[in-house]
Amino acid sequence: MSTVPTSWLISILAVFVAVAVVSRPLLPVAARVLFSLALGLVAVVTVFVGLRSEYGIDGLSRIQPHIAILIAPTLWLGFQSLASTTGFPTRERLLMAAIGIVIGQLALFLPTAWSADLVVIGTNAICAILLARMLRQPPEAFVQVAPNKFRMTRLALLFALLFIALIVAADMIFVAVLSAGNAGVIQLLTGISGVIVTAVLLCALVGVPIVLGGQTRHASGAPAAEPPLEEDQDLLRKLDQLMAEQHIFKDPDLTLARLGRRLHCPARSVSKAVNRVHGENISRYINGFRVRHAAMLLTTTDLPVTDIMLEAGFQSKSSFNTEFRRLTGQTPSAYKRQGSGDKYVLNRDFKRSET
Repeated sequence: MSTVPTSWLISILAVFVAVAVVSRPLLPVAARVLFSLALGLVAVVTVFVGLRSEYGIDGLSRIQPHIAILIAPTLWLGFQSLASTTGFPTRERLLMAAIGIVIGQLALFLPTAWSADLVVIGTNAICAILLARMLRQPPEAFVQVAPNKFRMTRLALLFALLFIALIVAADMIFVAVLSAGNAGVIQLLTGISGVIVTAVLLCALVGVPIVLGGQTRHASGAPAAEPPLEEDQDLLRKLDQLMAEQHIFKDPDLTLARLGRRLHCPARSVSKAVNRVHGENISRYINGFRVRHAAMLLTTTDLPVTDIMLEAGFQSKSSFNTEFRRLTGQTPSAYKRQGSGDKYVLNRDFKRSET
C-alpha cells in the first residue's frame, strides 16, 4: 500500500508560505509575484519527487529539471526587486537571469546521462553566490524594505541560501543514485555530497556570522567619509520639513524608496545625503524623529508607554527602549517620571548617534 510521500509536506508548506507572501501588501508587487512563484515551483518539484519516489512515475524526470532550474533565479530576482527604487528588478538583472535560464534550459537537452542534474547544480551554485553577495549589502541598499524589517530580510536571504545549498546537495545524491550500476561512482559522488553538506554547515556556522557581524558594524552609522554637498543640505531641509510637518516617521513601514518618491529624487540620494550631513544611516535618522515625538508624548500626555511607542512608529519595545536610551540616556519610563511637570522638557537636547 502506497503512503503519502514526505516530500509533499514541503509542497504544502511552500503553498502556505506563498499565500502568506502574496497577502503582504507592503511588499512590492514584483517581489510578491517572484517569491510566490519560486515557492510555487518548489511545491511542484517536490510533488514530482513524491510521484517519482512513491508511485514510480519516472516520466516526470524529463520535466522536473526544467522546473527546478527556475527556482533559484526567481528567488534572486525577488530579492533584487527589494533593492530597486521602482520595486521591479532592473533590466540588467532581468537580462542576466533570462540568459542564464535560457542557457540552462538548452543545456538540459544534452544527451549526457548526468547533464540535467549538473546544469541544475551549476545554476543553483551561481545564484547562491549572487545571493551571498546581497547579504553584504547595507540596509540602505534594500530601498523597498523598512529599516526595522531589514533583519527579517537578511534572515530570508540566509534561508534562501541554505535552501539552494540543500538542493545542490540533494542533486548530488540523486546523481549518485543514477549511477547505481557503478559502486565506485556511487561512493565517490555520495562522498562529494557529504563534503558539500559539510561545507554548507561550516559556512552557516562560521562564515555567515562573520558576514552578518561585519555588516552590522557597517550599517550602524559610521561617520561620513565625504563632506556634505550643497544639494545634500537642500535635500535634508526638505526631508526635515516633511518629517516635522507630516509626521511620516509614524509609519512603521516607512522605506527609503517611499522617501525618495515623496522628495522626487533617487532613494539612494536621500541615504547619501543623510550620511554625509549627519554621519548616520537613514534608520537612525528616522528613529531620531520617533524618539523626539515619543518624548513629547511622554511628558505631555498620560498615555501608557506602550501606546506612545506605537504612536511614534516603533513596533517593538526592545528597539524603542534601545533607541530612546541611546538618544536621551534614559529609559522611556524614567524619562516620563523625570519630565512630569517640566514645561521645558521639549527643549532638551538629544544626543547625536555616537560614531
